[in-house]
Amino acid sequence: MKRKARKSREDECVLCRRAHSDPDVYGQTCREDSLCAHEFCLYFAEGLYQRGTDEDGFCRFLPGDIRQAVKRTARKTCCVCGKMGATVACRQKRCARKFHFPCGSERGCISQFFGEYRSFCWEHRPEQRVETHQDGDTTCIICMEPVEDRTSYSTMVCPVCKHAWFHRGCIQEHALHSALKHFACPLCKDREKFLPEMWHMGIRIPDRRAAWEEEEETFEELYETYSHCDARQCLYQGGREQSEEEGPWQLLLCSSCAASGTHRRCSAMGHTTGLWECDGCAGRSTASSAQSELVCPGTSQAALASSQGSPDAGGSSSVLSRRDRRAGHSRFLHRPLNPYSRP
Repeated sequence: MKRKARKSREDECVLCRRAHSDPDVYGQTCREDSLCAHEFCLYFAEGLYQRGTDEDGFCRFLPGDIRQAVKRTARKTCCVCGKMGATVACRQKRCARKFHFPCGSERGCISQFFGEYRSFCWEHRPEQRVETHQDGDTTCIICMEPVEDRTSYSTMVCPVCKHAWFHRGCIQEHALHSALKHFACPLCKDREKFLPEMWHMGIRIPDRRAAWEEEEETFEELYETYSHCDARQCLYQGGREQSEEEGPWQLLLCSSCAASGTHRRCSAMGHTTGLWECDGCAGRSTASSAQSELVCPGTSQAALASSQGSPDAGGSSSVLSRRDRRAGHSRFLHRPLNPYSRP
């Protein structure tokens, strides 16, 4: 129990005392020795500045400075949860409210992710000054659910077209998905005035690639054609990664999984053999164990030549021909289309 309690304390952010690690809410979690801190808690902590380099500390915040900030705010009460250690202060003059970063987000405080990284309590948070009105019941342009009949903390509007209404949570999710490069008004596509307005209202717009661009890169690897000879002894002088379009050095892929390959010569297959299965697929499909031994990548040329004659001299064996005919109608692999590809 003591070890579990100690482990729990080690996983807690020293600034907000929460062990959560959702990067969309808290940013990245920085850990070094016994020190743990959320990225956004660091950015908005009062009196804490980036004095290090990219190689120093947490997001250029020095560990010594973080510990000093913890000591300095140890007796400051959070106006939301009532606990000690509030590190974020409302930047409105003469406002004494202080809170933990996640507590402020839950209470309706606004933190601006640009410039001086300022935070404001629910009473002094910025408001949209857009003169507009709704015609009847209006829905969020993103989730299509109803919005309030005026702008508020949770209901926002595009300052340009004044027709695109959306929930704060919806536009924040849209910003995280689109990132800085593609983020714009979902309706009029304006960026020049839309981005500064969203930043001012506390919407975090990450400066990275869009989510679909990262997903496309991940899926590209899945759709690459396998190009490696897996025979026990590859005989091709060019190596296992090289092959030719025709002839003895043509690379055949497993007709069942397409995740294994062999040169024709390396598995002693003649030019008439159209299908081949790897050891794993041949062992659990229609091929018998004897056939599997004949067509597996590890089968030597000498063994096949002594038992059935050289395939190069007289074509493929009768065993392979029967197997090819039996499997020919069902062993072609159709690759699925990339669900994330765009026209």
